[in-house]
Amino acid sequence: MPATRSSLFRRGLAALVALPLLTLAACGYGSKAADDTAEQKIAAGAKKIDGLDSVTIGYFGNVTHATALVGHQQGFFQKALGATKATYQVFNAGPSEIEALNSGSIDIGWIG
Repeated sequence: MPATRSSLFRRGLAALVALPLLTLAACGYGSKAADDTAEQKIAAGAKKIDGLDSVTIGYFGNVTHATALVGHQQGFFQKALGATKATYQVFNAGPSEIEALNSGSIDIGWIG
């Protein structure tokens, strides 16, 4: 039996309504990822880089700075820094990050 125009319209409308709901469901709460505020472990016997106690790394908290986001989340920076503690500062605009670099508030920054 061929579908009528109205039944096709209803199916299309139902699909349009369901799509955003399914998308929101995929963004659910309860990730099993490590807590972002948890302190990353420093390997036993690691040495400080250039005798520094800590290095502050600045970046934008969006996909344009995916390298910094992944490096922070996965602990790659801390691993590379050894016993020098990596701390992080997230910025939402370039000028504020440049000001932080110029004032010495951060040591390393992703720009652009």
